[in-house]
Amino acid sequence: MRRLLFWPAVFILGALTGMALTSVLIGNRIDTLYLENKFLQDNLLAADKQIKKLQELNSPVKRRVISNITTHVEFDQEIDYTNFEKDSIELHVEKNVRAWLDIVLGQGVDDVNYLLIPKIIDNREIEFENRKIRLKVNLVVISEKVNVYIKVIPMNYMKYSGN
Repeated sequence: MRRLLFWPAVFILGALTGMALTSVLIGNRIDTLYLENKFLQDNLLAADKQIKKLQELNSPVKRRVISNITTHVEFDQEIDYTNFEKDSIELHVEKNVRAWLDIVLGQGVDDVNYLLIPKIIDNREIEFENRKIRLKVNLVVISEKVNVYIKVIPMNYMKYSGN
């Protein structure tokens, strides 16, 4: 009787193992697609805002106008985040920076207060998924496209740098 039950038990155990491995692989792919979907939705909303601003400012005078905000996020080397955590934090930081700098969209490049932009973001604290992070502005490049280079520093690992 044992021999009759051995092969069906091996088959069932193999099927269960295969299903478990498949669900782990599919779960990872779903996480990746979820984050990619969030990035694309955020970019679509930002593009819609930019189009509306540009349509409002459609004037016959050709002047350079700020029409896009791009963030480049760098993470502190001491902290080891997973790729999912990095992508989630990057998405959250990008949303906040776009919201804070929404006031400069549509302004002329020559008219914008370029000293104000880094001060809006620098040393800002964000709470995200029960974590506090601080944003440190490394560089801001202003043209028709505002590029903001930011370093993300976790608050519980914050060291005094003297700057």
